[in-house]
Amino acid sequence: MRKSLFFIPAVFLLFFISSAAPGEVIQHQPVKDNSLYENVPDNSNGAGEYLFMGQTGEDKGIPASFRRALIEFDLSAIPANAVIESVQVAFTINKVPSSGATPDSATLHRVLKDWGEGSSNADGAEGQGIAAEPGDATWNDAFFNTDSWTAVGGDFVETASASTPFGASEPETMTFTSTPTLVADVQGWVRKPANNFGWILRGDEITIQNARRMASRENLDDPVPVLTVDFSIPSVLDHLGVTELTDDLTNPVAIANAGDGSSRLFVVEQEGIIRIYDLATNTLLATPFLDITGEVDSGGNEQGLLGLAFHPDYGGLNGYFYVYYTREPETGLDRSVVARYTVSAGDPDIADEASAFTLLEFEQDAGNHNGGDLHFGADGYLYIASGDGGNANDFFRHAQDLDSLKGKLLRIDVDSIAPENAELCGLVRNYGVPPGNPFTGAVDGCDEILHFGLRNPWRFSFDGLTGEMYIGDVGQNQWEEIDLAQAGETGTNFGWSCREGAHDFAGDDCISAFKDPVLEYSHGGGRCSVTGGYLYRGSSLMIYGHYVYGDYCTGQIWLARQQDGVWSSEEWINGNPMEFGLSAFGQDEKCELYMVNRDVHKLYRFTDSEFVFRGGFESPVCR
Repeated sequence: MRKSLFFIPAVFLLFFISSAAPGEVIQHQPVKDNSLYENVPDNSNGAGEYLFMGQTGEDKGIPASFRRALIEFDLSAIPANAVIESVQVAFTINKVPSSGATPDSATLHRVLKDWGEGSSNADGAEGQGIAAEPGDATWNDAFFNTDSWTAVGGDFVETASASTPFGASEPETMTFTSTPTLVADVQGWVRKPANNFGWILRGDEITIQNARRMASRENLDDPVPVLTVDFSIPSVLDHLGVTELTDDLTNPVAIANAGDGSSRLFVVEQEGIIRIYDLATNTLLATPFLDITGEVDSGGNEQGLLGLAFHPDYGGLNGYFYVYYTREPETGLDRSVVARYTVSAGDPDIADEASAFTLLEFEQDAGNHNGGDLHFGADGYLYIASGDGGNANDFFRHAQDLDSLKGKLLRIDVDSIAPENAELCGLVRNYGVPPGNPFTGAVDGCDEILHFGLRNPWRFSFDGLTGEMYIGDVGQNQWEEIDLAQAGETGTNFGWSCREGAHDFAGDDCISAFKDPVLEYSHGGGRCSVTGGYLYRGSSLMIYGHYVYGDYCTGQIWLARQQDGVWSSEEWINGNPMEFGLSAFGQDEKCELYMVNRDVHKLYRFTDSEFVFRGGFESPVCR
């Protein structure tokens, strides 16, 4: 699908506010315009009748003052997933009356800083006004000639976006047409809306009396600049692919990174082993990072070593990491364990198996529905997913029971110990309770509980930018669901077992108002069990901001996005190698996405074959 939009500025900085139908031509008047003066370094020229670029003479009272015109556009009507095909910028330029020699050409440069519009003083003194605020674009020594625009620490990008010659007529229309850098400028603004990108118009020659001018929004007798952008809207999934990294794993069920800058992925194998995949060398290390197979009971299909999370200060001081596993202390007795281990002192690729310290332990009723995922939140607390005790249909009625740790999303403080009067429900309780947990103090219920009403949360994750929590909760007979908790949200009842997905279910009564999932799918077509994923924040233009999740039994993968409060999903079909066994997604320190297949023992990395933008995005913490 291809469209064109037509813009009239706002200052030479590109922005996004209004919406337009596909293919609609829109025109904007400038919302900011200004000229930077060499003799007024604080960007306080003030809005005037015209924007000047070039050099004025001593007759203006400012010795050889260089001027550069700044203009901003509003690009909000271009969809965030648009691919920019071509860009054209047109200006009507007039020679300043009585000026002498003028530059033969002009160049656009991209502004790297935000800037504040000045305003003229009451006395009308030229070149004076309100001083720039911190972070504003201001005059710098890189302004003087073409060779010095690469000055380190300057406000402007070192490579010109476009250059065009003047003609002989006055006035004339000067047009900058598409170049790779000009297209890249607009593409970057569309992908990452911000007010710290822009262009500056500069005459290429430094000669006395070479100023030229164009209309500002204070005087629109002359045509203001016009920006025309031609773009297309490709499918989000057109260029998505995967690369197989290794097939030498054994029943992989989780992926984590240590957040220590080491470019390593840690892959959890269900039997009780953690392996390291070195992304720098594309190598699966032969020696396990941790082997606790002697402690782990992996006899059941849903039992074993199930979760891994690294302490936020793992790479700094303590070297702590945490695992979730099931064990069988005696025949017929099942327990879930959250334990801490420490990396060895002599080798960052080997953990100290003797450093085990159990934080939390609680009984399980059956071998299934153990949950097991672990993540640290931005608040520094450890979040733990637990299943409803197993069997079927919430047989043990734990999900709505606030005196049970099962069927819950728990939150504990691994860096403190709870006071003696805390109402803790673990058999082993070597942890503190965050003060914001909803059932602390005099409120009935286990202090560890953050959310409840879950069946078997198989993989949850945080959006590193927003703090939102996405939970993939496995359904019973018909519906699989993705639940969403906002940052700071506590005490949410996600409905199981009075609800399955967004539907009534004949299980336990809900003890409070429930919150339905944001996404769900049925068991038709062989689908059976959701595998929760991640809100993607990596370098791919096309899937940035999409939530990626899948189904264990069919290997189907969907990308979902919220627009105007409504969630929708699109299935990724072409290029998806998955079949039965999609057990987990994970991400590296750069927020790139990975997945593992438990059945064929493989690790994959998601790839984007074309639309990869390596700058301009916010960089969240990806753990």
